Amino acid sequence: MRDEATCLLKKGVETLLSLPKDVTIRVLSHYDTDGVTAAAIVCETLYRRGYNFHVTLLKHPFEEELTKMREEGNEFVILLDMGSGQIDMVKEFGCPSLVLDHHHPVSKSTVFDSIVHINSNLVGFDGNYEACGASMSYLFAKTVDENNVDLSPFAVTGAIGDRQHLGGFRGLNKTIFEEAVSTKRLKIEGNRLKVMGKKIVEEITLSVDPYYTSLSGRKGEAEKFLRYLSLEPNKRYSELSLGEKKKLHSALILNLLRNNLQPEVVDTVVQQRYVSDSLPDDLDRFSEVLDACGKSGETGLALAVCLSDGEKYQKAVKVEQSYRELLLEHLKSLEEGELKENRSIQYFFAPKASIGSVLSGIVMNYFPYKGKPVFSLSSKNGNIHVSCRATRALVKQGIDLAAVMRKVASRVDGTGGGHKIAAGGTFKNIKEDELIKIIDEQVVQQRKRT
Repeated sequence: MRDEATCLLKKGVETLLSLPKDVTIRVLSHYDTDGVTAAAIVCETLYRRGYNFHVTLLKHPFEEELTKMREEGNEFVILLDMGSGQIDMVKEFGCPSLVLDHHHPVSKSTVFDSIVHINSNLVGFDGNYEACGASMSYLFAKTVDENNVDLSPFAVTGAIGDRQHLGGFRGLNKTIFEEAVSTKRLKIEGNRLKVMGKKIVEEITLSVDPYYTSLSGRKGEAEKFLRYLSLEPNKRYSELSLGEKKKLHSALILNLLRNNLQPEVVDTVVQQRYVSDSLPDDLDRFSEVLDACGKSGETGLALAVCLSDGEKYQKAVKVEQSYRELLLEHLKSLEEGELKENRSIQYFFAPKASIGSVLSGIVMNYFPYKGKPVFSLSSKNGNIHVSCRATRALVKQGIDLAAVMRKVASRVDGTGGGHKIAAGGTFKNIKEDELIKIIDEQVVQQRKRT
């Protein structure tokens, strides 16, 4: 661990442990897989130290949500997977606060009065690929007590949720993954598809990540595909022979390669899977279920599943199935013509920001690759919410979506930020077509500078 991170973590822990046990610790985190697992790690750590906590999982660190914190009279606030872009608002909480984040920070300072600001990018870990909110939270948990190593599967799940496992774990994530394996908190299974335990025709029809163009969401086409391969559609994946599995793997990968997908994406289709005795499913599936619950408004269920309430996992799986079907409806529509294209971007309109953020990632990774980042736009209460995704190849070519969102926010009324590869923003008093034009111009300008 980097020396500065160690010093800052110790400072944050000292502040926490100086508080009496009757203090309720206020915890704020994001509502996606990374945010949920970050919250699970910190809340379990607080519980083990005898502290009560009050946790809220937010869609985004909106100004109105953070403004409420000033009115609560909190004595200590911990922000996870957020906060580095909202330091000015955190300063107004009126109490000691700890920020554990991996998004692009608006300030390089690590201590503001009573705020300890621990951002991965400021302590030697790239927040785009090497560290996520959950892995930063895990560092905090280990600083509180080395025995919290059993929480490492949550940190790895958070990294998977943020797609930081593509191409293999790196940096801090790699260190935590290796620790989880060496301490037998994680086990590595052989290469296979990510499956739900259903018939193989349903596995393909309901597949969202990966999304198989012309097959996902189309049961009839999936049946034809399998019969062409001389595979029985109603068999389960576990019932296939080794030869049948290899035939299926090859055909599905060929389907993806026709879209000129990025190698690190294709490599995740058939790969090793990670399981933990402490979790109810392999980490890829567990990540999907948590993300679906969070983005379906079932944040309490997502956190409860993590905090040792395994009985609720089947309920969470049902939420995920409904969410999966909703995504498939939108993906089919995008595949059939609702995805638009400008000079330097691809874009579409989504009914909700939470759905748009997921769809933009799937479109970027699995739709025919055009070398342009994908933007989703959704309108609510006069605001336009934007989510955008790129690939590692585009980032290497100079694309920085967080910079695009900040630049757009500087030109219109709004806020924006995130990562080079994935970012977002909220904008006011502007029409959708005008905003699309400005975004397109900003990406064109980035292209010209490289």
